[in-house]
Amino acid sequence: MRVVLGLAGLLATASGMCATGDSVAAVWKERHIDFVFAGRTARYTCDGLRGKVRAMLLDLGARRDVKVVAIGCEAHDRLRAASRGPSLRVIFSAPALPDDAAKPRRVGDLAATGARFVGFTISSDAFRNMGIADCELVQEFARQILPRLATRNVHKDIACLPAEHSSGHFFVRGEILKTLPLWEQPAVQ
Repeated sequence: MRVVLGLAGLLATASGMCATGDSVAAVWKERHIDFVFAGRTARYTCDGLRGKVRAMLLDLGARRDVKVVAIGCEAHDRLRAASRGPSLRVIFSAPALPDDAAKPRRVGDLAATGARFVGFTISSDAFRNMGIADCELVQEFARQILPRLATRNVHKDIACLPAEHSSGHFFVRGEILKTLPLWEQPAVQ
């Protein structure tokens, strides 16, 4: 997987992308998602699926306290997990634009933070352990999780060919709201 976020610092330098706008007031918003993956080509262990989804969320700006719990992986449930694959219960906080009607789910949720929309790309990248075999996973991530994040101008070019590990392609790009680095955060008054 290649997720490139253009912010000041190491990732911006490595990616060559830059911030796409001025800083905005944002809040941390907790999200709960039941992620269902039933790929026909790629099969993942529970740890493998959990790790790839967690890595994509962190690369896209989720707070580091992401919780990803695999469902259907218990020892007594191996037949069900083997036949349809594991699903995930994903709990994470990510920057969102403020909503006066929103109610916090837990302490720290809806805490103010500075943020900015930055460019991102999700594509095949051996360095990030994502290849064409992950096409269906990226397709489901883009369908089930990406719309729950603060994004704009998202373009998806995903063509997965079932039972073909070497065919198909995925390329997702757009802008995502990501918190500013500590040194760029507005001063608290």
